[in-house]
Amino acid sequence: MRRTAAALPLLLTALTACQSGGGAADAKEPKPTGTPVYEVRLDDQLSAASRATTAAGSSAFTWTLTYGSAKGTAVDRTTGTQDYAKKTARAERVLDIPRRFPEDAAAEIGGRSGARPVTEVYEVQGNQVDYRTRQGGWLRYSSQASMDVVDLFGPMLTRAGDAAPFGGTLAEVVRNSDAEKQPAKGADGSRTYELAIASRTADPALPASLTPSPAYNRSSARVALTVVLDGQGRLTRASADYTPLLAAMHEDGVLKGVTSLKAEYVLTGLGSTTVPAPTAGKSGTLEDAEKALAPLAEVKPGSCGSADTGLGGSIALVRTVPCGKDADLRVFGQVKIKDTIQGNPTGVVEKKAGERCGSAFRSAPDAWVADARPAGSYLTYGGSSSSSSYTGPDVDIEGDYTCYVQLS
Repeated sequence: MRRTAAALPLLLTALTACQSGGGAADAKEPKPTGTPVYEVRLDDQLSAASRATTAAGSSAFTWTLTYGSAKGTAVDRTTGTQDYAKKTARAERVLDIPRRFPEDAAAEIGGRSGARPVTEVYEVQGNQVDYRTRQGGWLRYSSQASMDVVDLFGPMLTRAGDAAPFGGTLAEVVRNSDAEKQPAKGADGSRTYELAIASRTADPALPASLTPSPAYNRSSARVALTVVLDGQGRLTRASADYTPLLAAMHEDGVLKGVTSLKAEYVLTGLGSTTVPAPTAGKSGTLEDAEKALAPLAEVKPGSCGSADTGLGGSIALVRTVPCGKDADLRVFGQVKIKDTIQGNPTGVVEKKAGERCGSAFRSAPDAWVADARPAGSYLTYGGSSSSSSYTGPDVDIEGDYTCYVQLS
């Protein structure tokens, strides 16, 4: 038997179609050394700079991803402070997506085109990340969660970094990069390095929803990385141009319509920044995310949920809430697909799920679907698999899908 499998989120609408959409670099642990950064071997200087930055004790940071398109530019900016010794950080993220920005790409980076920018707040304590909901309560994500959900926590747990307390930035990329040519020296003793790095090294700074797939991993394109260190060899700025990777992403169905992708990481106040004590649990309720969240596939038809989880726009897990002002989705059906077909199975299960959800949408009680946004539209989320034998044309396909409407 030959088996293939896929488990990708799908967004299908009744009147309009909408598609939503994730390698890490080989970690290179810095070698312990007391040697000044600029006195170590050239290819070890950036990992040495990571150690020197950590030794500063604290910093303020700004982390920005910029997505360009023919219809406007989306800006994902996070600002915060971090204490390297205590491995704590506090950060605020604002995602600003213009009205005409491609809808599918907007969903993949965790937002909606034209939606009002909303500030998200995170607190990191070691391998634990707390997220403040719009209602003011907190969800606590831990790497110690059960295997049933810990993989789904990935978008949140990446915020607990290795190279810096707040992760998922160019700090990880810089630490794992090897300079190959001498940096330019500034009058103040600073150094500027110019590198071209492989996609597997650059991946850790991109949202999990964008990387990686087999097709993306095969990309031979290089990412241009610029790194600036101060006179003491500490990281102060890094920028990367991910645009060359977009062609492979587009082939993988990700970020279609996005024409440029750039990143910038800026550190200030090295050694002089005061990091506030964590407030989760002191202001607002604090809940264990594993207990507070439920798989969308287990939400009963007619029930409502909230995707305000901090999981980067993923709806694999939602908070079940009463239907009303705190709800942003309502489930109206759960469908199973199991069939035998002949030919290429690509897209067949998804199409069948869309058709069955369409039937469920038309027969659902008005109260369940009347508030759909856009009006008359529905969405489908799920995963599928297929298997076939080498000796015959039959292909077995199956999948489980949730049919729901977006409420806001």
